[in-house]
Amino acid sequence: MKSFCMYCGNSKPDAHQICGSCFAIPETHKDLIYSIIMCHSPDEPHLNFLSIGEIEELCEEIRKGNKVEVSPQVFSQAEEALSAVRSLGSPQLISKFSRISSPMVMIMLAMLLVGIIFGA
Repeated sequence: MKSFCMYCGNSKPDAHQICGSCFAIPETHKDLIYSIIMCHSPDEPHLNFLSIGEIEELCEEIRKGNKVEVSPQVFSQAEEALSAVRSLGSPQLISKFSRISSPMVMIMLAMLLVGIIFGA
C-alpha cells in the first residue's frame, strides 16, 4: 500500500502515522479521513477511494500550497469504511476513545476525571 501525506504530498508509511518529511500526523477526524483517501493499494482495490493518478494530482496540488478537496461522496465512503474498521473487534474502551480525534479533547477529559477524583 502507498500512503501520501495530506499536508505536504510526500509518501509516508501509513495513513495514521507521522510523515517523515513534514512530521505532521492527522489529528482531527477530518484529517484522518483525508489521510485514508490519500492511500492506494494495487493488491486490495476495494481499499482505494481514488485512483493512483488522482492521488498524485492531489499531491501536486498540496505541493503548490492548495488544500486537499474531494467529492462529498468519496469523503463519505472513506468515513463509512473507517467507522466499519473501528467497530470490528476493537476493545470497547479503545473504540470509544478512537472517536475522539483531537488530543486537546482527551486532555480535557483527563483533567475532568482528575478533578472528579480529587475534588471535593
